[in-house]
Amino acid sequence: MVSLRPFQATGVTEIRGAYMAGHRRVLYVLPTGGGKTYTFVHIAEQAASRGNRVCILVHRQELVDQSSRSLHAIGCQHGVIAAGYRQDLRHTVQVASVQTMARRLHTIPAEFFQLLIVDEAHHAVAGTWSKVLAAMPQARVLGVTATPERLDGRGLGDQFDVMIEGPDAAWLTDEGFLVPAKVYRPSGFDFTSIRKLDTRKGHEASEAILRQGQAMGDAVTHYSRTIQNVYNGTAIAFCVSVAHADAVAEAFRNQGIPAAMLDGTMDRGQRRGLINDLGAGVLKVLTSCDIVSEGTDIPSVTGGIGLRPTDSLSLHLQQMGRILRPCEGKPFAVWNDHVGNTYNGDLVKHGLPTDPREWSLEGRPKGKAKKPSQAIPIRICRVCFAAIPSAANPCPECGHVLEQARRELKVIEGDLRELTGAELRRQERREVTQARTREELEAIARERGYKPGWVAHMLAARGQPHAHRPVG
Repeated sequence: MVSLRPFQATGVTEIRGAYMAGHRRVLYVLPTGGGKTYTFVHIAEQAASRGNRVCILVHRQELVDQSSRSLHAIGCQHGVIAAGYRQDLRHTVQVASVQTMARRLHTIPAEFFQLLIVDEAHHAVAGTWSKVLAAMPQARVLGVTATPERLDGRGLGDQFDVMIEGPDAAWLTDEGFLVPAKVYRPSGFDFTSIRKLDTRKGHEASEAILRQGQAMGDAVTHYSRTIQNVYNGTAIAFCVSVAHADAVAEAFRNQGIPAAMLDGTMDRGQRRGLINDLGAGVLKVLTSCDIVSEGTDIPSVTGGIGLRPTDSLSLHLQQMGRILRPCEGKPFAVWNDHVGNTYNGDLVKHGLPTDPREWSLEGRPKGKAKKPSQAIPIRICRVCFAAIPSAANPCPECGHVLEQARRELKVIEGDLRELTGAELRRQERREVTQARTREELEAIARERGYKPGWVAHMLAARGQPHAHRPVG
C-alpha cells in the first residue's frame, strides 16, 4: 500500500469528494515532483480493491514503465496494454499506451473500465486521447497534470468538469519536496523574426539560429561554469530538433564531456540505458527533443540547459520540472536559459516554477491584455548572468557590485517633492502606457537602456507585434 504524504492524502480526499458531488471527470493539478504518480497509483489500488476495473493511460513508453514500476512497488498485480506486451485483461488494473489502446478499442468492451486515469492530462484534448475517452463514456475519468492547459494555452474544460489544485511549487520548495532553482540567463539570441515558435517553420528557424558555433560553444561554456561542479554535474539539454540535439551532444563530447542524444526512434532498452547512465552520472549531458520534457523521473539530475525557445508556458514548466526533484546531497538545481523562456532580458516571459499562477479549465483568454506578472522583480547580473532579485547588490552568486540605475529628480505639478521609488515606477509605467507608436516606445527604450527586444515584447503584449501606427 502507498504511504501518502499529508498533502497527497488531502488531494485524494478532495478527488473523492468531487466524485461524490456528482462530477464524473476530475482534473487534479500538482507540480512536477509533487508525487502525482504515487497519488494516482494509490487511487488505482483503492478503486481496484473495491471491485472496479482501472486503466492508467499514458502517452510514452517511459511513462508505461514508470507507472508499472510504481504498481509493482506496492504489490499491485496489473496488465500492460502496449506494443511488445501480451495483452491480459484478467488483471483489474491495466497500464495502457494511449496509442496502442486506440488501435485495440475493438477488443475491449465500452463498459469494461469503471475508472480511467489520464497521466499528463494536458494532452487529453488531442485526437487519440479524445477517441479513447469517447469510446468509454460510462467510466469516471481522473486526469493528473502539473500544467492544466494545452501547449497553446487553451484550457481543458472540454474534457473535465472540475479542477482540484494541490500545493504549488513555491510551497513544495519551501517544505523541501522540491529543490530551489538557480537560473542563469546568458546573452541570448534574437528570435523576434520568428512569428510562431511552436510550429514546424518556427522550429526550423530556431534551429538555424541555434546551430551556429556561438550557440554550441555558449552551451558548453556555461555548463562548465554553472553546472559541472554542482553535485554530480549532470544535465538535460532541451533542443529544437533531433538534428539539433545530436549536434549539441557532439559539441559536449568534443570538449571531453560525456554526452549522448536520446531519440524517440531508439528501442526501449537503449532509451532506458541512456536514462540510467545519466542517473548514475556515467553520462554528464543527455540531449533530446521532447522525449524527456515530460514524465522522466531522474532525481539526481542537477542541471537543465534550455535550448528550445517556446511560447508555451506548459512546455516551459514541464521542462524545468525535470531538474527540481530532490536527491540526497543535491543542494539546488541550475537552469541555464539560453533562449529567454524564463526572462527576456530583465522582463518576465514565463518566469520560474515557483511564481504564483492562476489556472483555469477555460485556459488563458486570447486577445486580452496580460495580467500584471506576480513574479518577483529580477535583473540579470552582467558578469555571471544569474537571475537575481532586483534589489540584490552585490550579486549573491558572484559578488559583483552592480551599478545602481540612475534616477533623476522629477517634478510633479503642485507640491514640489522628490518622487519615491513606488511613485517613480508608477510614472514609468504611465509613460509606457501613454506611448502611442513604435517610435515612442523605442525612444523610451533608448532613454532607459532597455534591450532591443523590449519594444517587440511590448507590442506583442498589445496584440500588434508589427505596428508602425499608433498603438493601444
